[in-house]
Amino acid sequence: MVSDGGPGTVSTPHHSGEPGPDAAGPRCPYAGGAPASTGSDTADEPRSLPFPDAFGLDPSPTWAALRADEPICRVRTLTGDEVWLVTRHADVRAVLGDLRFSRALTVRPGAPRTAVATPRAQAMTAMDPPDHTRLRRLVTKAFTHRRMQRMRPWITATAEALADRLAEQPQPVDVRAHFALPLPIAVICELLGVPVDDRPLFQRWSEQIYSMDPARRGQVEADYGSLEHYVGELVAAKRRDLTEDRPPADLLEELILVRDERDALSEDELVSLGLTLLVAGHETTANQIGSFLITLLREPVRWRRLVSAPQDIPAAVEELLRFNRLGETGQYRVAATDVELAGVRIRAGEGVIAAIGSANRDDAAFERPDELRLERADNPHLAFGHGVHHCLGAPLARVELQETLRVLTARFPRLSLAVAPEELRWRRVLISGVAELPVSL
Repeated sequence: MVSDGGPGTVSTPHHSGEPGPDAAGPRCPYAGGAPASTGSDTADEPRSLPFPDAFGLDPSPTWAALRADEPICRVRTLTGDEVWLVTRHADVRAVLGDLRFSRALTVRPGAPRTAVATPRAQAMTAMDPPDHTRLRRLVTKAFTHRRMQRMRPWITATAEALADRLAEQPQPVDVRAHFALPLPIAVICELLGVPVDDRPLFQRWSEQIYSMDPARRGQVEADYGSLEHYVGELVAAKRRDLTEDRPPADLLEELILVRDERDALSEDELVSLGLTLLVAGHETTANQIGSFLITLLREPVRWRRLVSAPQDIPAAVEELLRFNRLGETGQYRVAATDVELAGVRIRAGEGVIAAIGSANRDDAAFERPDELRLERADNPHLAFGHGVHHCLGAPLARVELQETLRVLTARFPRLSLAVAPEELRWRRVLISGVAELPVSL
């Protein structure tokens, strides 16, 4: 899922800095209509995010407890800073749709930190309107619903070819390595014009920059720099190959012409935009494919249902997007001014994490939210975010996920997990997903 909010729907890596003088506050000043926060300290120690029982198929029970009793509360991030955590659907949607909760301020010196990697201020992920609007307009047409539908046959053919190779592997076979990762990588590389031989290289760098281990910060920054250098070199190579009598062959070449002929974005913005599209365009979708398959195969009747009723796959994709969280934290913002949210005063300069995964399990927004209902019709999930930073690549992600299920249910109707779900090893990174997914065909 290509998101202009960074790695899909999760908290984006952002600028390092010490928390401001007003960053500290009570762990949770709001429970059942308590008065607005005064910002004073309490003896309660904030919970640490991610929660100790994170990184698994099922969400931590802490999320449900917070929605019920402490829907807006203070947490400590992996960098040691304190921020607000918002867990209910209505409040998460409000944060994502309110420009007073800023992206640009997340990279300002002194902003609370939530992640290891440090993006550049020129990234679209770290911009507010009007700069964000300017850059987003340059790439929106590449991800329209109509254009993605034109790509659907190519995506289907690519998925079928990967299914053919999957069938040739010794069983059990790791469907993550042989399908879930290669498909979105092939798709985003086709869109951007990235050489096939370079895919393993940028894939390794991409995985590293999502690390949640502060001790690896030096390596994370080095890999981030390597990826940035690679995209810069790719832009330079494509610029040399562009001629007046040849139209641009991919999105990156289109953006190069926009930069060179219209000066609508800077060189740093061009490189950063290419990096964002490349990384977010495959990591999020790859991990969602894995989570979708685990969820369906965990109760085989779910898989058999889609085998027998492929027409239900579009609705099933929406429900699986709601049911499976993409990260253990959420989308990150910093308040640009004092904001009153559900009885809580969030002060200017304070960080706010909008927990999309929690919002998508809120019983105030969804009937029986902890049940997977593949036919669910009323489904206002926030898996792609909300507001001006709504996931740019949502139309592309939907096509990839739909075609994944269509191809795999048709080709492997007896697909099953080769290990118990609790034996799967989850990667401890910003984007939730398993390290391997062994299946029997």
